Amino acid sequence: MTSVTTNLPLQYQREILDELLAEDGFLILSRGLGLRRIICALLKIYSHTNHLVILLNTPANEEIIIKEELAEMGVRKPGLRVVNNEMGTKERSELYLSGGILSITSRILIVDLLTKRIPSYLITGILVNHAERVNETSIEAFILRVYKEENQEGFIKAFSDSPESFTGFSPLQTTLQYLQLRKVLLWPRFHMTIRECLEERKVEVIELYQPLSNSMNEIQSAILECIEACVAELRKTNIAWLDIEDLTVEQAFFRSFDHIIRQQLDPVWHRVGQKTKLLIGDLTMLRKLLTYLVSYDCVTFHSFLETILASQTPSSTLSQQQQSPWIFMDAGNTIFSVAKSRVYLRETQKNIVECDDDDGNGDDDKRKGKKPDKLGYPPGIVPVLEELPKWGLLAEIRECSQLREYLSSMHKGLEEGQGRGGPLLRRLLQNYFKWKGDITKVSENLFNSSKDSVQSEDSPENSNKKATSSESKKQYQRGQQPPNKRRRVRGGSVAAAGSSTRTIVSIIEEEAKEIANFINSNITSFATSSVQKEVSKPNEMYDDDEFDAKAFSTYFGLLPLQSLVIIRPISGDDDRILEALKPKYIIIYHPDQKFVRRVEIFRAIHPGISCKVYFMIYENSVEEQRYLSVIRKEKEAFEKLIYEKSVMAIPLGKPRIISRNPADMFLRTTNTRVAGGREIVQPIAHKIIVDIREFRSSLPSLLHAHGIEILPCTLKVGDYILSPDICVERKSISDLIGSFVSGRLYTQCETMSIYYKQPVLLIEFEQNQTFTLQAINDLKSDININDISSKLVMLTLTFPRVKIIWSSSPHATVQIFEDLKESRDEPELETAQSIGVENEDFPDYNLSPQDILRALPGITAKNYKHVMSKVENLRELTELSLRELQILIGVENGKTLYEFLERNVKK
Repeated sequence: MTSVTTNLPLQYQREILDELLAEDGFLILSRGLGLRRIICALLKIYSHTNHLVILLNTPANEEIIIKEELAEMGVRKPGLRVVNNEMGTKERSELYLSGGILSITSRILIVDLLTKRIPSYLITGILVNHAERVNETSIEAFILRVYKEENQEGFIKAFSDSPESFTGFSPLQTTLQYLQLRKVLLWPRFHMTIRECLEERKVEVIELYQPLSNSMNEIQSAILECIEACVAELRKTNIAWLDIEDLTVEQAFFRSFDHIIRQQLDPVWHRVGQKTKLLIGDLTMLRKLLTYLVSYDCVTFHSFLETILASQTPSSTLSQQQQSPWIFMDAGNTIFSVAKSRVYLRETQKNIVECDDDDGNGDDDKRKGKKPDKLGYPPGIVPVLEELPKWGLLAEIRECSQLREYLSSMHKGLEEGQGRGGPLLRRLLQNYFKWKGDITKVSENLFNSSKDSVQSEDSPENSNKKATSSESKKQYQRGQQPPNKRRRVRGGSVAAAGSSTRTIVSIIEEEAKEIANFINSNITSFATSSVQKEVSKPNEMYDDDEFDAKAFSTYFGLLPLQSLVIIRPISGDDDRILEALKPKYIIIYHPDQKFVRRVEIFRAIHPGISCKVYFMIYENSVEEQRYLSVIRKEKEAFEKLIYEKSVMAIPLGKPRIISRNPADMFLRTTNTRVAGGREIVQPIAHKIIVDIREFRSSLPSLLHAHGIEILPCTLKVGDYILSPDICVERKSISDLIGSFVSGRLYTQCETMSIYYKQPVLLIEFEQNQTFTLQAINDLKSDININDISSKLVMLTLTFPRVKIIWSSSPHATVQIFEDLKESRDEPELETAQSIGVENEDFPDYNLSPQDILRALPGITAKNYKHVMSKVENLRELTELSLRELQILIGVENGKTLYEFLERNVKK
């Protein structure tokens, strides 16, 4: 034990490891306190080949970090081995028998467990990473249930660093049941042992509060006003379905807000109006704007706003009722106009707008001396290029590509009498103008392609839509400042004019057309302007043929660590970087709770290293409020979990297996000649053959939980084989729409009708979501080829033997399958596998590229195998000429595919 615990330098980490080794448990640790290192310490203990330990639910990037950390701990080869879909079945079987520690994709592991490719009795134990994601229908819960049914001696240990994810009624007890565990370990940041370890040697922190610039403050206030209006409208229009306490402006700052709203509205989504759906999407977009305001430079932020405007332009696919209401508010006008004034002005606005000295990159006199035309800007453009306030603060003390370029080029700006960020921002501005010319062409092509379907502006129906849209916008802006009231706004007279809420939209559209015309007519000179040459690309600095290793070693060498300035994003391996570099100064550009705690751990482990931390944050900003709210929400989540642990009922030690009544569990064959009228029940377990691709869904797990034996295999026809006569093709709503578009559903119904007497199309909805295919307002009396209901009608007319079953959820599907299997014979695995397989020996191809290929226009069920046998990969297919494609798949199909591959939205 001593050799193991030396890898964990802090007392609380050693105590946690001892508890996990003593008994199976579920560890919930505050984020940033070294959870991965504890997992690695456990993996090191079981790294010998006489054990077989499986690590579940670990993303690929974390697998790489864990492998490197195990190597640093001294774990001998092979260390952690990764099993994914690139490894064949025979190779996997040999790997399982060799033992060691393995990280396996959940879908592969459950298939191998059910097919006995990996014997359960050989598995020493399972470590479940990110256990907060485990729920009733997850594959991980399925794996643990199967494992515990067949191996009572193996251990299970689960880990999580996200206490806020455990919500609802008794979430801790429920999760323990899914994990097949009885004990939970709660280690919050305010745990006494953790506080003693980290606060014994506190980090010297210098907090730098930087005020927002006037324009940024104005944009932030406008965004908050829009969020407040959206939240108020949500509360007013959905008071019967939503919990009002959850609908606050502060809650809207977090991603979980969208999940909370959708969770409450999903059961009645078909009754929710279009306005509510728009508001939910608008809140997501406005939250992004708050984040991008303090992290993006002014040019990138303005470009993002213009993409929003481009997507909101009325067209044949976007009616006025589908436009976001916040864009037409006074606050929305402020966002667009002020964001534009941070980047550039037109010469007509130059004398109207007042800019603070600290907002721009120099005085007005210096701007007047510039010649924008020589810099490659369109005529009449006066660049403003407001720097982020944190940049100046960063330069005083000393997002990676952005900051790196700023630090490397800020001396040029000082030499030219501009702000430090001048070279960077000028390059971004020129790229912005080039992008603006391209996006205008893209928008025109996309909108003009469907122009014929737009109704005439003079039609009565269109007039009614306009009146309804106008009335809804007036109602949405009720209580706000009248549009004809003048007010002083930075950035020009756009918002001050106030004659129409559409002013800023129309101005930006007109400017986009002017700039596009200028760029297209001056494309050569624009590409070779001086601004483009300011930042040299690395591959332009020297030629590889001229490289001299001897001369290089003469003039260049390794810099000492004291002279290095390293800029990197916050990621999962920050603790390893801190250990490797042992920095004397750390600048936290964006506040992050996890990284702050990793710095605390670094300081506690290395008391002899003097480390000074500069913590940069915008004062009185949403960034500050969000950081403080994250800390508070984590503390409150742990308090709730501690209380639930004290009052919850401990789950039983035996595995939790959901089973049916024995009378319903088996098929019954009754012998009526038995004396006394007694019945002899001959139990025959239900069996269902399942295509291995279906293990991405929750249905196989629920079927197994109800006592049905699952036989996984690769099926050519159907997804589920219930009996020798019944074949089921399961479609979720998104799959149904995609299959109709690609034509794949037609082929699937055709093959099912050929090989099975009772083909079934199962249309399955998600759990706790509205059980309706289309909203009531979307239903039409006439047949439309693009309407999903019309397509279903045409499908049933074409294949009258195909029965369509509607299921409200996967749980309902289980009951439907049980009813369909009553008094029917069990399917044969070998027979089901052989159906649809051609006689010739056809190689096994990768499924993902195969699915992409079959979704392409012109590719059908009859020619896709021929295409795969003739081309090496998708790239080779896209490089074929029209003539070659027509020879390969036919004249019409080849032409269809070629036109799809060669389509360019910029032309």
